Amino acid sequence: MRRRSGFTLIETIVTVGIIAVLAAFVVPTVIQKAGVGDPVKVQNDLTTVRTGLETFATDSKAGFPQLLYSLTATPADTNRLIDSTKISDGEIAKWNGPYIGATITAKTKDSIATGYTAYMMNFVHRYDLADNVPEHDSLGAVNSGFSATKTLFAAVEIHGLTWAQATAINTLIDGAGDVNVVSDSSNITGRLRFTKPVTGLVKQAYYLASPITP
Repeated sequence: MRRRSGFTLIETIVTVGIIAVLAAFVVPTVIQKAGVGDPVKVQNDLTTVRTGLETFATDSKAGFPQLLYSLTATPADTNRLIDSTKISDGEIAKWNGPYIGATITAKTKDSIATGYTAYMMNFVHRYDLADNVPEHDSLGAVNSGFSATKTLFAAVEIHGLTWAQATAINTLIDGAGDVNVVSDSSNITGRLRFTKPVTGLVKQAYYLASPITP
């Protein structure tokens, strides 16, 4: 009689047990390493946008655009610069992009995805460095505390970050020494600034991309 080949029940149980033990060690490590790349992804995307804004300004000789869209496609004469003045035909003719590889429409409320499932809003703000406030609020109204006569930066607005995620990105961008966090958990120094969490996410986060020359 021929002997049947194959695994016995005990061998199968032992094999499944070994796989389960290995999975218990390997899966968490893989998940953890996958998350490690998120702050770097956000940092790299913000750096790319900063370079794009600065190159746009250098090419056009006009300053920064009001929309990230203007970094991806030739702006129309209805599009505006960061100070709300229209982009002239002459400035449009100097456009030599695309300056970033993202895809975005001309809608103000459109956005670009980044790490942590966060996203950068299309609208580029003038940011009052002295008073720590952007020119516009989330509804597009001018903030009463904003001053156009003080030190200004072109700032990118970021949504979808928890306080811990914003802190991790902040450490990469501004260094571990940037720990100026006030009592309400708002970070008010460095290139990355963010307010206290609301329902688990920071209410506002801004990356100060580049200084605005008067």
